[in-house]
Amino acid sequence: MSPPLPPVSLSIPQRLTLALLRGLMGLFGLFARLRGSRPSYSVRDLRYGARKGETLEYLAPPQDSVHRNPVVYIHGGGWIMGKKEFYTEELGFLVEAGYPVFNLEYPLAPENPHPGILRALLACLVWIREQFPEYESVHFMGDSAGGNLALMLGILCSNPERMDDLGLAVEERPSLAPLSVISLYGVLDRLSWIRNRFPGASLMLQGYGGKAAFAEEVGPELAITPMDLAFENCPPTFIAAASKDPLAESSAICRDRFAAENREFAYELYEGENHGFFNRPGREATRQLKSDVLNFLEGLKDR
Repeated sequence: MSPPLPPVSLSIPQRLTLALLRGLMGLFGLFARLRGSRPSYSVRDLRYGARKGETLEYLAPPQDSVHRNPVVYIHGGGWIMGKKEFYTEELGFLVEAGYPVFNLEYPLAPENPHPGILRALLACLVWIREQFPEYESVHFMGDSAGGNLALMLGILCSNPERMDDLGLAVEERPSLAPLSVISLYGVLDRLSWIRNRFPGASLMLQGYGGKAAFAEEVGPELAITPMDLAFENCPPTFIAAASKDPLAESSAICRDRFAAENREFAYELYEGENHGFFNRPGREATRQLKSDVLNFLEGLKDR
């Protein structure tokens, strides 16, 4: 296992802002759990590593469900906050369609900056393959910073030589095959969300990559978004964006590059929606997004 990385240094005002954001996120999570209904499917809490945050939920469909390859879900929160429990109920649409779901937690930045989070998630994939040997292939899915991490995992697992940049030994690399990636309003480039004034973007980027991450161009040691990487292979990718989201341009940048490189992808822009609408049950756009995700996955079933 790679040694832990030193935390990114933040100013006192930044540390106070981070504490406030995490506190508000905790209250939001408590409220969500109190108002949420008990899932009708099995939810198991498991630990894939010894460090704080190295846990997951395994959401299992009924035993008589049609066999489907699992979805690995990665939560958002700008790499510096967020909890897997915010998504347990929202991911029910996948479980009800027969997809097992691994809902992942991970060590947060700035205490665990890049590439620490990716190393932890890749170690989790190794653990999944060992503990659930019946699964040889997975779909990656995530929202916001989780959409970034989902696509990064899809690219890394499709181009294992890129793991050299993370300092991973060959035996530390997962063997799970990536079937697809689903990015929900992901952070797919480094700087457009800064220009578009996404709330907290500068704190999030600095916390994850340090001050050097604000450069127009970075070396492989700071390739923290898919648009920073050169790669040959990429799984089929579903890119979802919200028209009122300051991160919408980031999805469009990825869409345009994938189109120029003739990659297999689908792109959907949800008009009138803001960042985070996946977690707003009852909205028509949320229902449509879930339907679009299932249709995308269904289109891959013969692969």
